[in-house]
Amino acid sequence: MFDKVNPPTRHNPSGYTHGVIVPNGKRMMFISGQLSGNIEGVLESDDLVTQFGQCLDNVLKVVEAAGGTADSIAKLKVFITDFPTYHAKKTEIAVLWSARFGAEYPAMTIIDVKELFDPRGKVEMEAIAYVD
Repeated sequence: MFDKVNPPTRHNPSGYTHGVIVPNGKRMMFISGQLSGNIEGVLESDDLVTQFGQCLDNVLKVVEAAGGTADSIAKLKVFITDFPTYHAKKTEIAVLWSARFGAEYPAMTIIDVKELFDPRGKVEMEAIAYVD
């Protein structure tokens, strides 16, 4: 859906895209920070990998409610409270990513934070998507 911009004057990105151009006629959608909570907002796991997958699902549920898909996400911002575990579990996280997005990556930022709104949270994601 998007034109991806990865100029030869920058390094080859792994797990993200340097830039994304949105086609004309799409509506911009801002997705608030999504924790890994269930429908009642309760976090069911303290495991970072499990929370990462549930956060992806929660972001996708919001996008899908507006008629979009995983391909509609142009920008994803990920907040992580435990970078050492994130780095150690990147292979497991990549499997979760592939199950939802395949080999496609939006523009992304991953930020190390001290704590999230729910102190049990290890991951939170917000996104910008474009839908018809």
